[in-house]
Amino acid sequence: MKKRVVAVAALGCAVIAPVHAQSSVTLYGVIDEGLQFNTNNKNVVGGRNVGGRLWNLDSLAGPSGSRWGIKGSEDLGGGLKAVFTLESGVNINNGNLGQGGTFFGRQAYVGLSSSRFGSVLLGRQYDSVNDYIGFMTFGLASYGSGISHPGDVDNTTHTSRANNTIKYTSPDFSGFTFGGTVSLGGVAGSISQSSGFTGGAGYRNGPTTLGVVYQLFKNPSNAGAILNGNSNAVAPATTTAFASLNSGYLAGTRPATSWQVIGAAGSYNFGSVTVAGAWTNVRYGNIGRYNGATASFNDVEVNGMYQLNPQVFFSLAYNYLKGNAVSGDIGDQTYHQVSAMGDYVLSKRTDVYVTATFQAASGTNSLGAPAVANISQVGDSSNNRQALFRVGLRHRF
Repeated sequence: MKKRVVAVAALGCAVIAPVHAQSSVTLYGVIDEGLQFNTNNKNVVGGRNVGGRLWNLDSLAGPSGSRWGIKGSEDLGGGLKAVFTLESGVNINNGNLGQGGTFFGRQAYVGLSSSRFGSVLLGRQYDSVNDYIGFMTFGLASYGSGISHPGDVDNTTHTSRANNTIKYTSPDFSGFTFGGTVSLGGVAGSISQSSGFTGGAGYRNGPTTLGVVYQLFKNPSNAGAILNGNSNAVAPATTTAFASLNSGYLAGTRPATSWQVIGAAGSYNFGSVTVAGAWTNVRYGNIGRYNGATASFNDVEVNGMYQLNPQVFFSLAYNYLKGNAVSGDIGDQTYHQVSAMGDYVLSKRTDVYVTATFQAASGTNSLGAPAVANISQVGDSSNNRQALFRVGLRHRF
């Protein structure tokens, strides 16, 4: 009898074991906490931004942004897999969710992945700017500061995610990849409203990485659309989600009806030194406040990283953003930004770092007022200069 029981148990393990070997679910995350000092933080008193110095703990605006997630796959045979990811931003200082309180605000998708044909994913996802050029900019590179271009106007650090999105990514053809997304607006009676598409291509060969992108979204600041898609989104007429450098184009009763981004980036590794550059052109089209005018921004960035040894690296970036005038001198604004970082690796999972970002603005912003500095993630300053310093600890699990 005992031998029969053992034989049945062994047979059960033999049947079950392959099933487990063909599927997996992984819990993962990053805790990125830092002490920050902002020389001129937004401080509204009596309806006026008077600014002020601010010391605070922050876990969302660091190099990684604190998050946790679950991802998994199931081998369906023939090189085909079912895959999913659910990822949530989290503020460890108060326990709140990131991305405006959206539960899985960073990513939430399910799909199929084939070694021969590529992948198709469905859900809330990153756009092609992220997939093909964003990772070469300072804000998303592994040595970045988490500080994006002013106002993140080109979404190179994926401040915004696309809801209701279908994404295709090709296999790797000797270093060449391509892909794109289609986002469904989800508005009854209108196929195009709040919808959009993105496309990009990339090439990697040894030390060289290159990428190009194009994307176009309709009604981008509508509640639920690409630039206003978190769970706390409200209509453009009442939103405060945008900074003064572009709120005149995206907020109010007659915001821009389109948002277009064209970009290119490249990087090259010289061994202990990596250098990269990126250019983007952003256009807000048919702005009702300015009689259907189009506003555009051109952004140029150069950055570099020096790996002193396996435990220590330093990085530096310069960013230039120029906006065009849409009416008189409104929108004729310029931003200069310098960012730096030093990182010390304590283990495979834990590192400590220091970052500093300096920004200066000039000209007239989208609301017709003097342009003020706007280091992304911390908002408008009260004048044309702003600096942000951070000392942080990052742990991955």
